[in-house]
Amino acid sequence: MTSGLSLPVLANDPPKKSAVKEEPPKPKFDYVDEEGEVGRSGYVYKHVAKPKFEEPKELPKGEAKEAHKPEPKDEHGKASDPHAKKDDGHGEHKKEEKKKDDGHDAHGEPKKEEKKKDDGHGDPKKDAKKGDDGHGGGHGGGHGKEAKKVEPTVSKVYDSAVIKLDGANRPLTPVVQSNVYADYFLCRKTISTKYRDTILAEMNTFADRMGLPRAQELPCMIKVAKPNTKFPGAVFVEFYIDDKSALQCLRTGECGSTRLMMLYPKDKTGIKSKEIYRSYVLTDDKKFRRANFCVSPDGHLLGEKNCYVALNPDWLFN
Repeated sequence: MTSGLSLPVLANDPPKKSAVKEEPPKPKFDYVDEEGEVGRSGYVYKHVAKPKFEEPKELPKGEAKEAHKPEPKDEHGKASDPHAKKDDGHGEHKKEEKKKDDGHDAHGEPKKEEKKKDDGHGDPKKDAKKGDDGHGGGHGGGHGKEAKKVEPTVSKVYDSAVIKLDGANRPLTPVVQSNVYADYFLCRKTISTKYRDTILAEMNTFADRMGLPRAQELPCMIKVAKPNTKFPGAVFVEFYIDDKSALQCLRTGECGSTRLMMLYPKDKTGIKSKEIYRSYVLTDDKKFRRANFCVSPDGHLLGEKNCYVALNPDWLFN
């Protein structure tokens, strides 16, 4: 019965390997180095550490690559073949592509003349087109012929020394603002600085007389009334007491403080005189004030009324 007996360990027997201890798995998170708090189950709870931020490393700059050089082209614009053989002028027993023209065809017979000799009469169709300057008729006058500039027509009613308008009585400059009542243009390049200063001085004189705010120098606008207004096609010079008033007048056409002058031509047909009278309108919605003034071309005040009434005293009986 040897099953219950243990064998003695001899000195020459190899040592027994100790059982390998299994290491606990590494935590999924990095925890802060602290004591932590012990829970009911005996587990120690610690704060999870934030991941470390690694600053980006600068990569070494690579050497600049040489720009790709285009292949040289021949005189016909085609890229030359680097493997093509150069022509040394001798060739390799090349055959002549074209035989010398000796005046005979392949059968030895003399060739017929392709073109008739000039008998002095010429082609009447070709002779019709003579006098060409070498540029041809298909260029549309772009070469050799100077394009004529079309000059704008000039107003027959308004004097160009006072205001520069075209044949339709509109400024030659582009429209800068438009609303339902009128189109607006800049005074610059349309009326002279002297004429603009005269209008502004007279306008502020009337404003001082009425006890109203003065108009500022800029902006100065030329206003052309649209067809659906009280005075269709009328030309005005307009100033404003401040920037807020200017925006309101330009965008909506509703001006609470009007500083306006209408150019009133004495003869609207343009047949007789081009005298331009200045008809002013000043209003103030806060003080409920409104007044009209008419000034002659030479600067004389004709009365506190519209120029049409001042120049036509019997207009009520017409």
